Amino acid sequence: MSVVAWVLIETEVGSARAVSEAVAAISFPGLRVLAADTVTGPHDVIARFEATDFDTFNAAMEATVGAIPGVEHTVTCMAFHAG
Repeated sequence: MSVVAWVLIETEVGSARAVSEAVAAISFPGLRVLAADTVTGPHDVIARFEATDFDTFNAAMEATVGAIPGVEHTVTCMAFHAG
């Protein structure tokens, strides 16, 4: 069963676009970036991912999003049923 999640990302001032582009370019085995959008509101970037399983998703987030320069804080929202 695949895992679908949205990751809400707060960035350093002026780095939202670069972070969004870096997220969109993520390449990790078992993970697909479905969207990476710069947005208004309390978060600067919202990304949607699909992974083969939770362990793959967790490893991918630690190795990729958490390592992008300009990322200050993330909130992950896992889907129970993605439609």
